[in-house]
Amino acid sequence: MSFSKDVKIEILSKPITQDCCGLSFLSGVLSSSAKINLNGKIEISLNTDLFELVGFINSIIKNLYGIEVNAKLCKKYQIKKEDYYVINFPTDIADRILLDTGCAKVENGNLIRCLTVDKYMIKEEHCLKSFVSGVFIGCGTSSIKINNQSRMSTGYHLEFASKNKDFLIGLQQILTQFEIYAKLIDRKKMYILYVKDANEVSNILALIGAYNGVLALQNEMAVREVRNKVNRQTNCINANINKTVNASLKQNDAISLIVFKMGLESLSQDLQNVALLRMANPEESLDELVKLATFPITKSGLNYRLNKLIKIADKIKE
Repeated sequence: MSFSKDVKIEILSKPITQDCCGLSFLSGVLSSSAKINLNGKIEISLNTDLFELVGFINSIIKNLYGIEVNAKLCKKYQIKKEDYYVINFPTDIADRILLDTGCAKVENGNLIRCLTVDKYMIKEEHCLKSFVSGVFIGCGTSSIKINNQSRMSTGYHLEFASKNKDFLIGLQQILTQFEIYAKLIDRKKMYILYVKDANEVSNILALIGAYNGVLALQNEMAVREVRNKVNRQTNCINANINKTVNASLKQNDAISLIVFKMGLESLSQDLQNVALLRMANPEESLDELVKLATFPITKSGLNYRLNKLIKIADKIKE
């Protein structure tokens, strides 16, 4: 199961007890994802892969209007082997639901869609949070993978997708009130409102009351930080090992050339000592060579003399 679906199920596990919050939640869901027909017979339907949403919406509608929604499994509509459900709202009160949730208004005697966020639905903070929860249920997704064993990082990305730009602008303004700064772009005839910062994602989850999601995300952030730190240390160690190996190979090659062309006796005593030390310990680092030396020498002094041997070999090559 995906992280975003886990978050949605967590949201739906907490029943709404206030009528105003119920309407705000419905407003968010319907505005972001419902199919609404205002030509002739007014119809409202909602496709979802969340079975939990069926009972959640039914509870709200029954509490507000004393009637139940009709839901059925959509056998012809399946993505990634996920079952989808079609929630059909009662047609005899469909116009009332749209007006109550601010999804439609009467203009010149006709019912027309409202394409912006209804300010009445977010007048109180608890209603605002219910509204954003509904929007996330309707069109929110995230690419975040928790406990991801793959070496490829998925980053921290959460987005809301809609064909209605004005609606997402209204949602963007709501998030800004909570110092959550989302960016709006267009992508293949859709508009996307997104955040890519882990803290911004965490703040959105906290706003909609998905506290288990917040904890899971923070734990994932900690795990990734440790993993990245270990990787950085490992890369640093490997780089140092490669550097040591390459340096020792170059030094050993230089000494071998000097022995073959000139003989060690042609060198000064201090260079002879260093050459013999390196020949006896061809793979050791400078730190280890200093410890193994039977004559007094520092690391910088050892490095200087080894470089001097390399220069002598370079002159021989010329």
